[in-house]
Amino acid sequence: MAYVDKIIAALLTFPLIAGLFSLPYALYQYHKYGAVSKYRTFVVFSFILYMLIAYFQVILPLPSLESTIGNRWQDHLNLIPFRQIWTYWHDKTFTIKEFFIYLRSFSLWQLLLNVLLTLPFGVYLRYYFKQSFKRTVLYTFLLSLFFEITQLSALYGIYPGPYRLADIEDLLCNTLGGMIGYQFGFVFALVLPKWEEIDEYCRNVGKTVTGKRRFWAVLFDYICSIILYLIIRGIVLLFIPEAPSISISEWIYNWSFFCIFSLVQVLLTKGFTLGHAICRTILVSSDGTRATKGRLIMRYLYLWMFTELPLFILDLSLNWNFLYNNDSLVLILLFVSRFYFLYYFYNEVIRKNAKLMPHDRLSKTIYMSSDISKQI
Repeated sequence: MAYVDKIIAALLTFPLIAGLFSLPYALYQYHKYGAVSKYRTFVVFSFILYMLIAYFQVILPLPSLESTIGNRWQDHLNLIPFRQIWTYWHDKTFTIKEFFIYLRSFSLWQLLLNVLLTLPFGVYLRYYFKQSFKRTVLYTFLLSLFFEITQLSALYGIYPGPYRLADIEDLLCNTLGGMIGYQFGFVFALVLPKWEEIDEYCRNVGKTVTGKRRFWAVLFDYICSIILYLIIRGIVLLFIPEAPSISISEWIYNWSFFCIFSLVQVLLTKGFTLGHAICRTILVSSDGTRATKGRLIMRYLYLWMFTELPLFILDLSLNWNFLYNNDSLVLILLFVSRFYFLYYFYNEVIRKNAKLMPHDRLSKTIYMSSDISKQI
């Protein structure tokens, strides 16, 4: 039951880890292939889940801090391999009955479980990461050594003393598990799709710029704009302490700064932002030719008008008391501004066949794969 509890803990933690991993992984895939393979994503995320389960098997359950006070690392370190097995057979006379009793003993099952713990690791190294047998043995050994150091160091010094036994036989069994997993890896290579075929398919798909691809590019640019905005605000406050502070909502929803940040990039690079470059896309005219500066300016001006202009009018009107006690008009302006974001998310992420957004249509600009644009 203890092993099942650790697996459940890993499953509950996995969505958070996968969420943090999704953006850099998607950007890497788009930059390399121009598309994200669902199959490759499944394999990578299953590897993350496996590593979480393996790690939780090593550190859980966590004790209280008080219970580890006085624990010495010397008492939680075993450098004699298979000591329990030798002790068991040395103290007993070998009989068939004793042998079957031993088969049900905890010491034997613990060894087998340590072998099984890293068996998938060997499979992943051979099938997905394309590692040799020698490298698989080395990486599995280092992974197991990391686990044992984690136990011996009392979870990197968080606890006053170690609470799990660091055992050399765990190191040997884990390494053996990786070796066995490598030998089984060829079965997966025979049955499952070859990565070369998947990569070629992604490159062909990557020639078409999908809505999700545009979304990842914009999301990356948006995060970069927030970071840059906070840095600029920090510099301003450093030299001008009396400058007015900003609320969290202001720097999160400061779409005006994002529009300016993106416009400066596309004007300097003739169609690229940092997010576009990573996702291998470029802004061009609707006829496929390089977009003029005028069209690029109009694109982000229309984007600003659809997202920030209603809020600008709202703030201006409230300051001049134009909308005093007119809650319905306030809600309408807020709705117009936020609706465009919702529609953008629906169109780019949820909709099966994404359509051009209004600011794209009005400015007559489209996204194109940068690989294709080089050939035109």
